[in-house]
Amino acid sequence: MFQRFISKQLARPSGLFGRLFTARWLEKANAGMNRLTIEGLALGAHDRLLEVGFGSGCLLEMVLANNLCSSIAGVDVSREMIQHVSGRLRRYIEEGKAEIRYGDIESLPYGNGEFSKLCSVNTLYFWHDPRVALAECLRVLGVGGRLTLCFNAKADLAQWPGHVYGFTLYELSQVEEMLAAAGFSAIEVMSRNDPGQGLYYCVTGTAA
Repeated sequence: MFQRFISKQLARPSGLFGRLFTARWLEKANAGMNRLTIEGLALGAHDRLLEVGFGSGCLLEMVLANNLCSSIAGVDVSREMIQHVSGRLRRYIEEGKAEIRYGDIESLPYGNGEFSKLCSVNTLYFWHDPRVALAECLRVLGVGGRLTLCFNAKADLAQWPGHVYGFTLYELSQVEEMLAAAGFSAIEVMSRNDPGQGLYYCVTGTAA
């Protein structure tokens, strides 16, 4: 029961547990993945970044605090995380540099070509239909826009018993093939291996 509960919290943090525990745990656990994702995005002063499934908001805050791009937006399916991150980034929201919305990667609440960079960390396992999700990513990115996905290696994540509750695990080659099939080119891969997360990948593609 506990493994099932934690798996649901990781997919969609909710309630008091989501606010007080899941957000803090995600920030600590995803620290290395967030740093590698920012490296993969190769942000510039004129970029507009969208993060899908922003969790605690740590990655977005790092980008804003270091002035890595012109503005950011975040979309998440968790109302608790939206409330949490809206408070965390209040100053940037009031300055017009940040926007936080409810939304799902398979139906992004933005128009065509609104972003030059898009990222998502540790959410791939929960996508209902990766083809639809990647088509949406391609739609909201302008031509030449950059998508970066960060996720745990299948063999490592499969060792955690909770993965059987709602996770779909992917080999690196499967993710590369999915991006190519969706219309992304110049696909690049970076990887890291650390004690907390094990082996993880950041796969980056350019919107054609």
